[in-house]
Amino acid sequence: MTPNGRAVALAIAVLAALGGLFLQASALDGGGFPLLLFAGLILVGTLFDAGYLAKKRHRRGVWQLTSEREVDHQSGQILKVWFDPVSGERRYLPSGERPD
Repeated sequence: MTPNGRAVALAIAVLAALGGLFLQASALDGGGFPLLLFAGLILVGTLFDAGYLAKKRHRRGVWQLTSEREVDHQSGQILKVWFDPVSGERRYLPSGERPD
């Protein structure tokens, strides 16, 4: 989830929680419980989003050089292929350069 998407989800959770608290306080039968539950589910889902946790666990310097080589057709340079096993990302860089 993107940072903006996370902010929107958290804002929705806060609004739902406030609405649930208001309904809980004003209704005798506890009508705000479903909204409070909804807010809690959004909050838990947003904070423990798999993409968010993977980015937090991502360490620098885990790039692995592969044996693959590619030719940049514009410059004619030979590019080495680097692979990040955590994210699955690949980078094509000239010889002598390292990712991040």
